[in-house]
Amino acid sequence: MKIIFIGGVKFSHELLSAILSNGWDVSIVFSYEDSKEKYYSDIASFANLTKRYGIKHVQVDNINDSENIKILQEINPDLILVMGWSQLLTNEIIKIPKLGVIGSHPTELPKYRGRAPLPWTIIKNLKESALTFFYIDEGIDDGDILDQRKFDISKKDDATSIYKKMTNLGKEMLLDNLLILKDGKGIRKKQNQNEFIENWPKRTMEDGKINWNDSAEEIHNLVRATTHPYPGAFTKFKNQKLIIWKSEFLNNTNSNPGIIKEINNDNILVGTGKGILKILKISYQDECELDKIFSTSNIGTKLGS
Repeated sequence: MKIIFIGGVKFSHELLSAILSNGWDVSIVFSYEDSKEKYYSDIASFANLTKRYGIKHVQVDNINDSENIKILQEINPDLILVMGWSQLLTNEIIKIPKLGVIGSHPTELPKYRGRAPLPWTIIKNLKESALTFFYIDEGIDDGDILDQRKFDISKKDDATSIYKKMTNLGKEMLLDNLLILKDGKGIRKKQNQNEFIENWPKRTMEDGKINWNDSAEEIHNLVRATTHPYPGAFTKFKNQKLIIWKSEFLNNTNSNPGIIKEINNDNILVGTGKGILKILKISYQDECELDKIFSTSNIGTKLGS
């Protein structure tokens, strides 16, 4: 089975590594140009991996450019895998492989479609989600489903842990389904459009800005949703950007929004619109140790300005 792999982020890299280490042949790998780093916080380099396995590697600005389509047509693959890729494919590419183009989406399609699914999953307080493999067509995330497997989400999960769950599940699903597709037994389950709930919009770095008038729980959820591998929730301290990577919240105390209430060796307590946010991990001007950034003299300082 002749396979082409298209992917650009850490999730993609892990899945490609898994199938290569399990003996699957990949004819060529397409990934993002290095200039795309400013757009994708979890972008990955595929150079070392493709070099190790002797696979041709092409970095692209747009997979739909004519020179890339020509390469795809010349290879004439049985299957194209699109794992962790944000660009929609034109029909000219979709119609090339004999077995179809398989994409991935980390939601329980067709319930939730759109961009930034992992951050939105946390912000929306979902208790479970899923990774869906589907046949890419000319629509957006609405092709027939090949496989879908659910995973639980707890209050302790954040973007880092969910990304790991998604990646581990993705490797398992891909290895299973490659065998099924090779044997010509891949299923195609139509999406029930009546199950659609909402389409999630693209998130930008600015969406990580903290509004201290929100509740401590809402801010904590924003921190959970935007932590690594994403850009992080942020505020201002002394007119400089301060990123919060990890937090907890206390609901039983009211305080002035954005005011630093208490500074300890391993945490800072800040007032919100409802409750207290306990800040546990930050970065500020290339420094990440709390006691090197804050001192007791900062108690009473207002964050966000």
